[in-house]
Amino acid sequence: MKKILFDINHPCDINFFKNSLKKLKNKDNSKIFITALVRNPIPRIIEEELADFNVKYIGRHRHTLFSIIFEANILKFFKLLYYVFKIQPDLGVSFGSFVLGGSLKFIGKKNIQFYDDPENKKNLFFQRLTATHLYYPFFFNSNKISKFIALKEWAHLSPKYYTPNNERLSFYGLIPNNYLFIREVSSNTTNYTGQPNNLIASISEKINNNYKVIMSLENKNDRKKYPASWLVINEPEKHIHSLMYYSKIVISSGDSMAREGAILGVPSIYCGIRNMKANDVMIKKGMLFHKKIDEIPNFINFIINNKLNIMDQDKFREKLAQEWADVNEFILARIKDVLNE
Repeated sequence: MKKILFDINHPCDINFFKNSLKKLKNKDNSKIFITALVRNPIPRIIEEELADFNVKYIGRHRHTLFSIIFEANILKFFKLLYYVFKIQPDLGVSFGSFVLGGSLKFIGKKNIQFYDDPENKKNLFFQRLTATHLYYPFFFNSNKISKFIALKEWAHLSPKYYTPNNERLSFYGLIPNNYLFIREVSSNTTNYTGQPNNLIASISEKINNNYKVIMSLENKNDRKKYPASWLVINEPEKHIHSLMYYSKIVISSGDSMAREGAILGVPSIYCGIRNMKANDVMIKKGMLFHKKIDEIPNFINFIINNKLNIMDQDKFREKLAQEWADVNEFILARIKDVLNE
């Protein structure tokens, strides 16, 4: 029986791996181990999405520079090194965890790293240094990196794996296609260094108060900075993607949820500071729009007034399904290939 170790460092990693993990669990020839970073809201999401798995928490992320460098990387490396010596996995799998890759190098074991952010040169350097097999989406060209033909969010939002449920809308008093979904991320991470905190709060009073708004607010301590009429989701929310799917527009200061909205076939506005090839994929498909923060109120009105020519939501998703690979089957195939090398 082969031992496979997955390492979770970001909430998005759970969505990327959850379907392939569940498929692997049903195979008799593999034993699954999962390590995860103590980082809000990872433990709560794991309880919801991966309740059938035993997860060992190694390392911590407190959203400070010291914690990111020391607790989430340096200290985690030594703790993870001890753990891999103890369990002796045959293979490691992660979304860009060069900490796991470096640990496995010490015991001569292979690891597969997936990632989607070539703009992060530091991570790319360490991934190339530690990964035995490295995969990026199709937009990244390198003879040393292989490709998967999809964006990472497709792993959990493909129509094959995800069906929206409108039952949760009544809990929030929402009507399909008649509200805005807003996501505000905390900028206390290395990815958002230089991005002002509470970016959307700065223009919240300029958004027409006739529009009903439901909000995913990463830092709940900042609730008072936003209009009292905005509904703030108590997260983790199991049906958060259904709330996005049935919205009129998704507006996000974080890149991942902006892409998720676009992949769900909802016109999505990204107002963060990052210029990313992953975003460009959905921008070219006419479902994601990168706007400066002060442009958003007028652009919301532009969309609401039906001046934006976009494809029918379900037809758009069906077209993606024809063009893109099944990410979960790709993950499983790569695991099988590497174990059989």
